[in-house]
Amino acid sequence: MALTRRDLFRTGGTVLAGLAVRPRVARATADPGLAAGGSFPTGILAGDPRVRAIVLAARVDGLPDGARVGVEVARDPDFGHVVARRLVPVRREWADVARVRIASPAFRSGEPFWYRFFTRDADSPIGRFRMRPEPDSSEPVRMAWFSCQGWPAGYYGAHAALAQEPDLDLALSVGDYIYELTDDTGPRVDTIGPDHDGFAQTLDEYRAKYRLYQSDPKLQAMHAAHTFLAVWDNHELADDSPGHLGGKPVRVPLATRMAYGKRAFFEALPMAYAHEDKFHLYRSVAFGAHVELFLLDTHSYADAPTGRTYLGAGQLAWLLRRLKRSRATWKIVASTTVMEGTDITPGVPINLSQWDGYPDERRAIMEHILREGIGGVVVLSGDLHTFIAGQITTTGRDDGVPAAVDFTGGAITSQGLLDTYPPRPDREALAAQLEAQGRLVNQHFAFLDLLAKGYGVLEADASELRVTFRTVESVLEPDSPVRDLARFRVAPDAPVIERLA
Repeated sequence: MALTRRDLFRTGGTVLAGLAVRPRVARATADPGLAAGGSFPTGILAGDPRVRAIVLAARVDGLPDGARVGVEVARDPDFGHVVARRLVPVRREWADVARVRIASPAFRSGEPFWYRFFTRDADSPIGRFRMRPEPDSSEPVRMAWFSCQGWPAGYYGAHAALAQEPDLDLALSVGDYIYELTDDTGPRVDTIGPDHDGFAQTLDEYRAKYRLYQSDPKLQAMHAAHTFLAVWDNHELADDSPGHLGGKPVRVPLATRMAYGKRAFFEALPMAYAHEDKFHLYRSVAFGAHVELFLLDTHSYADAPTGRTYLGAGQLAWLLRRLKRSRATWKIVASTTVMEGTDITPGVPINLSQWDGYPDERRAIMEHILREGIGGVVVLSGDLHTFIAGQITTTGRDDGVPAAVDFTGGAITSQGLLDTYPPRPDREALAAQLEAQGRLVNQHFAFLDLLAKGYGVLEADASELRVTFRTVESVLEPDSPVRDLARFRVAPDAPVIERLA
């Protein structure tokens, strides 16, 4: 009986055990161009999957500029069947990252592959990626998304669980992978910057942020286990909105900080450059017949929240055009911020720096979806450090016409509205009261949880899309269990969320 790609994936082992470096397999290490020494302190990453192509990256310490390291890809975790091998330079100007896009006819749709970087006498941890399914593949697509992983606020127990998620086609960050500045308090300390206050402003300080965050073994395990994509929110770049800086001195102009943030993002993450603008972010990626993923850039083209433009004319036109042309059952939109309306009292949004600050552009997208009869539009968002599931209407509120649905994943660690309140049971009682009020004010909500931290998982096929919110018990404990928080179902023919038992 033929094996499916899921069966094939499982035969490779369930999880990369603790990022262990396996015994070396005989290989050609006599190439005079291969460097000796070096180390791989922040793990390895694979991402931006294309048809038979993948981006692989690793930061390498201890080698001179231009030194070359090896990278190899195999069909098995013991590297008995290597299908690609390259020498890759380590460039000081690119933060000592070895980075390569490998294309190979051996990369088959939906199959898992294993990879590692190496020098003459050092191996990186072993990673695994999966090639995205071909456009005509009818197999289910399974992906996870997360956001808001502030370093000081807590430990990455959610990433330890995410690393263990089986059968993922993709792990997706929808923003705030790092924080250029955060006022969260917790069990860890970020001392980056000359004032040791965690405020990154120079390019080297942004690079130090990624080095700090990616030093975490649980985050490394997540990257080693899954193919990855990301969009940026404000904290990967810079934010001088009122109240954000907290009186901290600004040493570098805002536009320059944003440029540094974009460069550091593309250096540290396995994202392919696109078009003439090498830091161009928005794009779409197809995963088989049932899912097309749309990555949005909500910062490069936005006005201040005046109701004018969030995406910019070019990106908005691209999104409307591609949504209409898409033949995928599910159009998954990766938006850093919540697209459905979130009012704190009737008619008063809790945050104008998200889609509520740009209601005309949201209306244009939703009316386009309705006018063109586009079904299966699902937004994955973050930013609010809160789990929410609800409908997106033409107005964002209950008085509009529903056109899509929005699933907002809770933060990996970052503090939310109630994290500074007294511990349970007082905090839980207050949360229950505020959640009831939030659902009353926002009746398009199907779910609201103000306390939980974690991530979301979705699985999509021709007949339905299912979403599970998963939460870690505590971000204050290094090793904390994760449980299911809530489960949902959406049918492709109507923007309605069904809560499952």
